[in-house]
Amino acid sequence: MINLTTNGKDIIKMEIKMHLPQMSVINFLQKKGYEIKAFVLILEAEDSFLLSEPRQEIYTFTATKDEEPQSAKNVYLNVFETEINKFLKEI
Repeated sequence: MINLTTNGKDIIKMEIKMHLPQMSVINFLQKKGYEIKAFVLILEAEDSFLLSEPRQEIYTFTATKDEEPQSAKNVYLNVFETEINKFLKEI
């Protein structure tokens, strides 16, 4: 869904809401030159006064370029968000 409204002088407000299959996101990133690899994101245990969380492992993917090492910084959804923002800034 795309919703466009005028918001003051010379400003158009655009709201986009989409439901995408995971493979569409992966295909988009591959077209942009990214390599998609499986990754285990480890969230360390956290103990504080009011909160006690156990260590967690999240199985996900990373999107990397040019032998870039896998890390939490390049989890594929974060990279997708960055690429979509770059695309929208070109408008």
